[in-house]
Amino acid sequence: MIKAMYFANKTCRTCKALWPKVEALMAENNIEVEYVDIDEKMEVAGQMLVFSVPTLVFVDEDNKEITRFYRNFGMHEVQAFVDRYMEIINS
Repeated sequence: MIKAMYFANKTCRTCKALWPKVEALMAENNIEVEYVDIDEKMEVAGQMLVFSVPTLVFVDEDNKEITRFYRNFGMHEVQAFVDRYMEIINS
């Protein structure tokens, strides 16, 4: 199963606006999501090569990146990826 990592910081207004939508979409699809504040967890952000926020990274069981959405992305793009992923694993 995949996991989502949402990278943000406290001063990013877009991050604050997107987070509830990301959280809801992940809950609907039973996908674990982790909120990562890049100011508090710089090492994690560095390991994942996150240089701008918001960034949403999907990883597999081995923590290998599947895809990422960053800066200017819409929830429709994320929804399309999640729908396709769910379709593949359920077929």
